[in-house]
Amino acid sequence: MNKSLSLSFSLIKKEFQVAYRDRTIFIFSCIVFVLLTLSGLLGILQYRQDAQDRRESNKKFSSELRTFHADAHDVAHYGTYLFKPLSPLTVFDPGLNDYFGTSYRVEAHVQHEVDYSNAEGADAQLRFGSLTLTLILQVLLPFLYLTMCCTMLTQEREQGTLKMLLTHGSSLSRLLWSKIIAYYIFAILWLLPVFMGMLVLLCLFDPEHLLLGRFGFMMLAYLVFYFSLTLIAALISLYSRSSRSSIQLAMGMWLLGAIVLPKIGTTWIDQRYPLSSRAEFNNQVRQGYLKGIHGEGDSRSRVEKYLEQVCSQYGVKKLAELPLNVDGLVLQYNEDYQQKVFDYYYANVEKIIDQQQQSLSAMGLLNPFTALKRLSMTLSGTDFFHHQLFFHQAKDYRNTFIRRLNNEVAKKTKQEELHKVSTEAPAALFPAFHYPLPKLAVLLWREGIPLFGLLIWPCVLALVLGFRLKFIKTRL
Repeated sequence: MNKSLSLSFSLIKKEFQVAYRDRTIFIFSCIVFVLLTLSGLLGILQYRQDAQDRRESNKKFSSELRTFHADAHDVAHYGTYLFKPLSPLTVFDPGLNDYFGTSYRVEAHVQHEVDYSNAEGADAQLRFGSLTLTLILQVLLPFLYLTMCCTMLTQEREQGTLKMLLTHGSSLSRLLWSKIIAYYIFAILWLLPVFMGMLVLLCLFDPEHLLLGRFGFMMLAYLVFYFSLTLIAALISLYSRSSRSSIQLAMGMWLLGAIVLPKIGTTWIDQRYPLSSRAEFNNQVRQGYLKGIHGEGDSRSRVEKYLEQVCSQYGVKKLAELPLNVDGLVLQYNEDYQQKVFDYYYANVEKIIDQQQQSLSAMGLLNPFTALKRLSMTLSGTDFFHHQLFFHQAKDYRNTFIRRLNNEVAKKTKQEELHKVSTEAPAALFPAFHYPLPKLAVLLWREGIPLFGLLIWPCVLALVLGFRLKFIKTRL
């Protein structure tokens, strides 16, 4: 047992000695560290700039709302903006934030969606993808790593050292697993600076350590992913007859997993679960509000019926006899109905999007690249689930905000009282917006399929590798 461990350790040590003398690995490492450093610095600078902009914007809008001495309905029209809180993990994986936006407009009579994405006014480079840590770790580094590892056996065979190693008491299985361990250590050394940098960032910007659990699972996901890549490279090297063919096969595997399969999958999902355009959706909401849904009549007949019910409730025959401002009542009634129409049509949109997201998660079983991407965005809080969560919370805040202002109008029956917003309880009229993060267990449950797929891939690859080593006839 000790002799076997000593031999394995010697083989691993040999790989490090070869790597130390090999300029290829040194050049790869330099490229990786330069890219990671550059993308990390850009991410930190962007995070700090975004955080500063949001602090200034929130302070400005909050101050303007509390000092706006005009009609309450004018305040509702003036509105405000809500911003999705930034997480330090967005430095690591900005996910969909640049494409879906992180700002929500609060305004009377209009139910907005989360908008103002960075990609709207950007050139084709941002729409393709900015230089981020995830772009490097999920796309670029796997390409370099696979092309480097896939010759772990073919080089030994071409240089004539494979036969020598086997005749000195080493089995092919021990030799290959020693190389797998050595190359996997290389991958860990490449990932370690990123993990340490993110850990320092979390300590600085997450004093309550709310994101450490997410970051821990994120590190585990990347470690498992790169172990799978190492096993894929080992299988390629085991099946290939030359280093040239192994590199070609590795490039094909990378192209298939990182580019082709995700593109085919998203195209198929778009065709299977098509979404209507935003213009079509907005027109549905507008027509539903004007003409009514469920046979409830047009907007004018609905308001007349509502006012009759109010008069009956207060026991009066004329609107002028009501102890409330009719304009405020009508404003809020129309707001409630518009919210009802919006939710009615948006429920179908949300159902289609959920089907799309479930299909994307299922793709993680077939492709470890997709599984890693899904988990990384989810744990960073930049996936579609977090986007929808922010939208629903912002929409609820908007509805409550408008309702309070309309109630202010409804309570003021005298004309001179309508020109001023009550300042007795500004905190009640303009509360702070809170966006609580979902628990880690909820995220892992929602992305259980990609998580299972990411964990099952190395197990399947290890079984295939062991089966192949058991029955292979070594080609020397």
